Amino acid sequence: MKWRATRPVHPIERGMQSVPTWLVASLAVIALLALKVLATSPEIQQALPINMPAHHWATISTLLSDVESIAAVIAVILYIKGAPERRAQRHYEAWQVVDLAASANMGVSYARYQALEDLHRDGLSLQGLEAANANLAEIELPQAELSHSNLKMANLSKANLSGANLQGADLRAANLQHANLRGANLQGSNLQGANLRNAELWDAKLWDADLSEAELWWAEIHIEDLEGARLCRTIMPNGQQLDRDC
Repeated sequence: MKWRATRPVHPIERGMQSVPTWLVASLAVIALLALKVLATSPEIQQALPINMPAHHWATISTLLSDVESIAAVIAVILYIKGAPERRAQRHYEAWQVVDLAASANMGVSYARYQALEDLHRDGLSLQGLEAANANLAEIELPQAELSHSNLKMANLSKANLSGANLQGADLRAANLQHANLRGANLQGSNLQGANLRNAELWDAKLWDADLSEAELWWAEIHIEDLEGARLCRTIMPNGQQLDRDC
């Protein structure tokens, strides 16, 4: 899995990140000091084009009456400015957990489980995920980008993969019992020997998917959605074995 650093997409955030931190802090100090001087100078206030009530200026003066308040405002500005770097670091560490579990061929890893949910929640692609034999039962990855992932023999029972893109994924012998695959894209995926008992497959795209020796006992699916799939020794939802493409 290749980790990609996230970049700010909002124009304001992008512009703020392009400004050096020292400049942001300096400008904040100057602006706050200028506001403090203005709040305590009635002569300057009267020369302004805006007419602000005296009690408003008094409130501003009170808020900026000590160094701590100014420091607090600057700290908030710097915290906001550093948010993308912290987010990128968090994503990097999450990918490290995922890759370490994959390289060690760990079946059970709560850290990986949590890292995958966090990465998906932050909107990152999980394309090409290496998680063979992984225990990901009940994981929440709706609408996830999981194309060409290696999920061979993974435990995905009761997983929420609704609307997920699993195009070209390796799901051989995967446990998908009671999994929510409603609207999932499984085109070209390898589901040989997969356990899809009681899986929800309404509106799933299964064109060119290999369902050889897969079990679909009691699966919720429109039979016409299987027209483009490979069916050989496949157990259908009613228990009948279909050898159409053997």
